[in-house]
Amino acid sequence: MNQFTPKSVALFTLSSLTMAMLMQACGGSDNAIAQTVAPPDPIQGFWQSSVTLTDCASGTTIGGFRGLTTFHASGTATADNNTPAATKGVAMGAWTRNANGTYVLNMRFWRYAADGTPAGQQRLTRTLTLAADGQTLTSTITTQALDSADNVVQSACGRETGAKLS
Repeated sequence: MNQFTPKSVALFTLSSLTMAMLMQACGGSDNAIAQTVAPPDPIQGFWQSSVTLTDCASGTTIGGFRGLTTFHASGTATADNNTPAATKGVAMGAWTRNANGTYVLNMRFWRYAADGTPAGQQRLTRTLTLAADGQTLTSTITTQALDSADNVVQSACGRETGAKLS
């Protein structure tokens, strides 16, 4: 003789509801709902650039380098450049799009002395403007070298031009 207890009825009901929800979540309905996918932000992708650094006060050129930056869909970015790898790490940071269409990218990377010992961090801010075609950019850069206690030990400014590679 089969006997249904309140516990067995509750378990059956719970498992039936769970199965119905899983079927619905996995497409178990003929009611298709169109979803729009926002197009990617034009800054997203892989960029190559040339940077000229200057003394912020005098405008005297300090140096320059070529860089690579990937702007991720998540609002994060990674960057590296062609200065000696022994003196710095890969830059990491986050970007935002301003209401006026410009972008701000804040990044940091580790700095190392010539002997390989830690020398602090580099903090930089890039304010980027994309051309109308979304394939080239210009930016202004401010950067500060920080010691191991995050004290500013050197500052510089810069200009950047870049092109989207993908």
